[in-house]
Amino acid sequence: MKKIIKYIMPLVALFVFASCKKNTGVTNQPYDTYGTPANKGQLKVNLAFAYAIDYANLRIKLNGAYVSNLLQSRTPFPGGGYNTRGSNFALYMSVPLGTNAVSIVMPKVDTNTDSVVLFSTNVNITDNTPQTLHITDTAANMKSVLLKNNIVGIADGICRFNFVHLMPNVPAVDLYLNGILMKANIPYLGNSGAMDIPVGINAPGFVSGTSTTWAIRTAGAASTTAALVSYASANGLQSGVALTGFSMGYSANTGARLPYLSLTLDRNQ
Repeated sequence: MKKIIKYIMPLVALFVFASCKKNTGVTNQPYDTYGTPANKGQLKVNLAFAYAIDYANLRIKLNGAYVSNLLQSRTPFPGGGYNTRGSNFALYMSVPLGTNAVSIVMPKVDTNTDSVVLFSTNVNITDNTPQTLHITDTAANMKSVLLKNNIVGIADGICRFNFVHLMPNVPAVDLYLNGILMKANIPYLGNSGAMDIPVGINAPGFVSGTSTTWAIRTAGAASTTAALVSYASANGLQSGVALTGFSMGYSANTGARLPYLSLTLDRNQ
């Protein structure tokens, strides 16, 4: 009996080790942890639009095929971020290099047949750099911005932060962190560019270890004026992490068109 156990135990250990290494579901690891084929790109789609009706039956199609479950606006897919309806994972879809067709649709109930196509565009993926397609506005005015996410070489104690302005009824905004102006005059559909920002007690305008407040004001407005929208969270800056902040909704609106300032996770390890 002892001899049998002697030979079985190494096999059990090998099985457990192999099982732990297998990636069969969503984890909190970035996509790069599992490798990206040289002939594939990485794409996240951010539903940053706000219809008057808060539809809960939206799906994403990639090159004619459904790739998502049922979604609502303010959802980055796959993965997510903070103050969104997505998860807290920095994940991307693996997509072919070259031209890819992306659509946001509402399918007929309990079918894989499109009922309404809200938006369609083609994106050109030239390499395997992680990218996010941000989609904003409504109806015939819907637009998109494709941004490459700079996630390489982030030092400990640094958060890499970008911000994209997606609030259609505000021509340009100023971006603030803890009351300090970080970037002025970001136009609608424009972005701040990647900024390497110290975290913790070295963060701009540090108040306490758990307070991080991002805010936007109309471009040129005094820093003492009320923010158009803000987001306070301990997750607003994280060491070694890449985040993209985005504004969405409509200034001074309520209900389903309420303005938001949210963050997508571009890299979390």
